[in-house]
Amino acid sequence: MLRRHALIWLILVVSLTLPATAQDETPAATAPVSVFAENDVDDTGLDRLIFVNMRTGEEAAIEVYGDQYTVLTDAVMYYDYSRLRVRLAEPDGIVYDHPFIQPGPDSLRLDWVISEDGSHIAWTLTSRDIQGRLQTTTYVAMVDGSNMREVLHQVDEENRVLRALPIAFSADHTRLYMDEQPDRVSEFTPFKLYARLFEVNLETGETAPLPGERGRCLCGADINQDRLLRLRLTEDLQAFDLHVVDLAGDVEETLPALRLNTSYDTGGDVLLAPDGSRAVYALSHVTDFGLSTQSIRTVFVLVNLNTMSQEPLTQPIQTFVIPADWTEDNSALILTNPLQNGTWKINLADGRLERIADATYLGRMRA
Repeated sequence: MLRRHALIWLILVVSLTLPATAQDETPAATAPVSVFAENDVDDTGLDRLIFVNMRTGEEAAIEVYGDQYTVLTDAVMYYDYSRLRVRLAEPDGIVYDHPFIQPGPDSLRLDWVISEDGSHIAWTLTSRDIQGRLQTTTYVAMVDGSNMREVLHQVDEENRVLRALPIAFSADHTRLYMDEQPDRVSEFTPFKLYARLFEVNLETGETAPLPGERGRCLCGADINQDRLLRLRLTEDLQAFDLHVVDLAGDVEETLPALRLNTSYDTGGDVLLAPDGSRAVYALSHVTDFGLSTQSIRTVFVLVNLNTMSQEPLTQPIQTFVIPADWTEDNSALILTNPLQNGTWKINLADGRLERIADATYLGRMRA
């Protein structure tokens, strides 16, 4: 399953980040659990979810046909395309339908997002109306299903093949940040990109574009604790500025684009550190995406949000990876590849990329 040295490394990470008292007193049953996936283990699309108890090192596995894996506090939420159902998989092997989030008979897509504190969930059902236009209906609720309500219904009246999807909650859960983007855009790029970010006031239902959103850039972004980091094309369309926006105070600062020796046509996969002090994003040049001749060249950029400065973290690399999580007290990055199994790590101190596991890291329960 996992490489043994990777498992030892992960347990060591937990021992370094948990207080000593927590290490000594945390029962195995409530210890953090890291979750990995081995995709397409038998060439039929069957995936294996692997749960690793970070106190005991014990592993458990469940085989499912799924995608859109999201790690919750005590389960992994995913879409089971063999059953056409949203399911929950627990480390003890129990798998069951999600109690209130399910596709409708005419649903084309179902997207969801969990709030940073794990207390709220939003989901969007995409379908077509009787005129063949895309329509999206968005709901929010507490994770236990209480206070469930519809908050937005949109119809693509101009037939621009656009759909809405939830991105993040505001810190006080009164606003839902969303994106309006071309349908099926993920089929043409492996990066997480956004077209036109906007917010929904969950108390009034009013919508408003986020600052600077003019729909002129399919670029990366991340939102955490009401801070937006947004890549946008420069005026000459040759590079990407980084915009740092305080959404609560409507204050914006801009870091001018890095003008590197090589050109990059994609700026994506922005990832803010949990403490808000740092961020990372990818500048990439992609050719022949999805073909046997595919080529990807990437430079990761490290942003210091305390000094409002940025610099390349790596030299150009051809291994396709995207940032998945911060670790080791935000001094290292965990990265994954959405197109193949595996987990990598970059230490900020030296910018060296190292493969640390054969399975793909999904996240941590009870963190």
